[in-house]
Amino acid sequence: MKKGVMLLVCLLGLSACSTKFSYHFLDWAIGWEQEDYVTLDKSQQKAFDALIEKFVLWHQSKELSHYVVQLTEVESLIKTNTLTPVLWAEHVEIAKRHWFRLFEFALPELLPIIMSLSDAQVKQILAKLREDEQELVKEFAGKTPTQLQKEADENLQEQFDDWLGSVSAEQKELIHQYNQQRLSTLDMWLEYRHEWLRQFEVALGQRADKALLTERLTLLMTQPDELKSEQHKVFLRKNTEAFGTLLLAMNASLSDKQSKHFYKKLGGLIQDLTELNQEAIEKEVSAKKA
Repeated sequence: MKKGVMLLVCLLGLSACSTKFSYHFLDWAIGWEQEDYVTLDKSQQKAFDALIEKFVLWHQSKELSHYVVQLTEVESLIKTNTLTPVLWAEHVEIAKRHWFRLFEFALPELLPIIMSLSDAQVKQILAKLREDEQELVKEFAGKTPTQLQKEADENLQEQFDDWLGSVSAEQKELIHQYNQQRLSTLDMWLEYRHEWLRQFEVALGQRADKALLTERLTLLMTQPDELKSEQHKVFLRKNTEAFGTLLLAMNASLSDKQSKHFYKKLGGLIQDLTELNQEAIEKEVSAKKA
């Protein structure tokens, strides 16, 4: 059950180690990531920094409350044993919409920056994205299904460990059974990422046309499922619901110690997000009074 919430937290754009302290470095983290993909000129950097400052304030005062509501609702579903695979899949979709709102907020001020990119800057961005894609392909290339499953087991066990303290032999077997039955989407996922990059390259190549750029970026950032095949989408939905089934089995297998560890960790995250949100609201109120 813990891992499920961990996945949800990741989808919300947070990590299991998210705290009030680390959140205050969000603007720095975004800037560091940006520099890894493109070197902006002074004018572009000034506009980007202003956007990030505005974005962080908006996210803290407006978006964090949505995360608190959803995490609290999932916590209640777990405590009352009313979470179902279908409900879990619905919460995953809700979490995705949180991500889409981030882009919708940033797009109006991001567009002028993208439109101002030079050919050399676009080349730099695409080169880094292609490098990322090649690293992904290399990560999975040549591995047998057995090797891939072993890695999937280890990754999932590590995530559950984070939320439970540690997993039992019984729980490791539940994780193994889930990964055994999970429908393979690796090839479809890599194909989707390749198509996404191709269309992103087309969008940047036509960046002088604001209307077209807006349309293409909106599709790529808020409607990415449109680029996936029907089979891919069906498999993803089935796997998401299967993961919900795993959560139910894991929840039923929890020891008192694991349960205490999980609710303490989740409760701490919810409290941190609530306090961050309230802090931003109070700043806004004070700024209006000044």
